[in-house]
Amino acid sequence: THELSSRSSVPPIVFVCPYFRFGLPNPLSPQSKPVRFHIGREYLVYGIVAKSSKSGSVVVRAEDDGKEYTVDIGAVKPVSDMDPSQGVEDMIQLSDLHQGSLLRNIRRRYEAKQIYTYTGSILVAANPYTQLGIYAKEMVRKYEGQLIGKLPPHIFAIGSAAYANMLKTRNDECVVISGESGAGKTESTKLIMQYLAAINRAPSNLTTEQILEANPLLESFGNAK
Repeated sequence: THELSSRSSVPPIVFVCPYFRFGLPNPLSPQSKPVRFHIGREYLVYGIVAKSSKSGSVVVRAEDDGKEYTVDIGAVKPVSDMDPSQGVEDMIQLSDLHQGSLLRNIRRRYEAKQIYTYTGSILVAANPYTQLGIYAKEMVRKYEGQLIGKLPPHIFAIGSAAYANMLKTRNDECVVISGESGAGKTESTKLIMQYLAAINRAPSNLTTEQILEANPLLESFGNAK
């Protein structure tokens, strides 16, 4: 489950995870680590070689589910894992770039309770299904006026970028929030509006009330069949 957010100044979002094939040395031994391989999924899986065989196949242990799979040795490629064990904040910095490495990075950060990750100016959010306490007023002040990438990934950074771009261009601004059912789209919308309401400098509370009261209308569009 994921979620994408971006500024309207960026063309319509297309979340692409390109697959690149790297020519890396063979054969593999049980000491090789880490490796990536195909096991019938739509993306490459990371893991280690658990057992080698002279029959042209090896037993590999997947990193994400811990299960062992027997695969052809030609489908297993060693990788140079230079990325931090807890993942990188911006996935364009990954040393090994393809759909499997993107998913692996998101999972690593999620396990470290880092639910937000950038891909350039796009924010990927994994629903934690729990309260993390990272949306207090202190965080609003921390991200207000900051450029994307200057601070760790956060949905308030997207709100800040949209607001700053609106003031700069004097044009309407849009934040695209996309994801599967249960990904957290409604909650992310509320957080964006919470941020915009918090930085409101109007002398009255009318603007703040209008921002917050827009949520039911926005949610109704999202629930429309």
